[in-house]
Amino acid sequence: MNDSKKMEPVSVLENQAQQESAAAPAEKHDEPSYELRYPFLLENLRQTVPALLDLLDLDAFEVYLADKAGRNLTRVYRSGKLAAIWNPEAWLDETHILFSQYEKGELRVINLPNSRITELTTDISEKALGQVVCLPIASDSDVYGIASLAHTRRSLLTNREMDYFQVQMLSMAEMIAYEIDNQQARIQIISEERERIGMDLHDGIIQSLYGIGLSLENARMSQMQGKNNSVQQIEKALEALQSAIADIRAYILDLRPRQLRHANMVEGMRSLIREFRANTMVDVSMEGEPEDVEGLARTQIDALYHIFQEALSNTAKHAKATKVTVRLWRHDDRIMLKVSDDGAGFDTPRPGGRIGHGLTNMQARAESAGGGMEVISIRKQGTTLLAWVPYVKE
Repeated sequence: MNDSKKMEPVSVLENQAQQESAAAPAEKHDEPSYELRYPFLLENLRQTVPALLDLLDLDAFEVYLADKAGRNLTRVYRSGKLAAIWNPEAWLDETHILFSQYEKGELRVINLPNSRITELTTDISEKALGQVVCLPIASDSDVYGIASLAHTRRSLLTNREMDYFQVQMLSMAEMIAYEIDNQQARIQIISEERERIGMDLHDGIIQSLYGIGLSLENARMSQMQGKNNSVQQIEKALEALQSAIADIRAYILDLRPRQLRHANMVEGMRSLIREFRANTMVDVSMEGEPEDVEGLARTQIDALYHIFQEALSNTAKHAKATKVTVRLWRHDDRIMLKVSDDGAGFDTPRPGGRIGHGLTNMQARAESAGGGMEVISIRKQGTTLLAWVPYVKE
């Protein structure tokens, strides 16, 4: 038996630093560290491998994982009495044994002593007895890396022990696949959340700031025309600015628009209408009662509310309307929202054609809540928007 001092398991980051100093500089990849990519796998190795080495009288165990492209191996874990089984060049490319066995996805057993395989460290290659085993970490469809174990005991590994290690490699592959799926799910969630926040900012804060700009422009025009209401308009703009600041703080704290946290959707819509009237001097009428949306789930409420907010904003920016009519009602298992204006109208895109960012946002919101949206617009005759969401109870 080898009498050298038993070594503690080595961390991923320590291994990566040692590899970078021992091997030629590798191409840098914008990938998270292996500790972040496979925390469950690495913690499992730290918890189980040292005891397994003692139980089976093994000298070392190492794990090498491939990058996403499958072109590079990184030693992410090692434990045992030996400083290392393989020299760094062993996993550099397909011309070296460890990388070659990973690419083939094949098990290989090397009996000791063996001076022909130069990639083995002298700590192991010159031993009079023992074996080194290369074990692909593979499932039925993917090879994620390769593990290697070494022993210098008198007895060879039994068939039962080999079967056990191969089962453990399959288990490791399943852990890796699970963590990859989890990481991809997290990336998808983050991407969707970023998109949602972008939509919220566009439909909420940016529209509020645009309304403040309109108010200040009206105040400037009133002052130029000698009217005496410019001070009141500026005061209203300042109030709206404070409200926008509060909305920004609300998004930072809980990413939910402030005006919906303490009022139901109908009251929130009426508040928007009052702001819209003050900023544009456009007449707005609304049909709809709180009972029409009573018990509606937050996802559907948020979607309809922001669609309505964007519709009013588009009218203020583009329509040159004198009148807007709004209707909110329940029809069977749907909540319907209709917004019409008598403005300039526009040419609606053909199927598959490109539409503006605002309309894209509204359509995406409706569909994300399980509903849909249609827009009918005729030049010089106005625009009608019809949006709906399923009636889903909170």
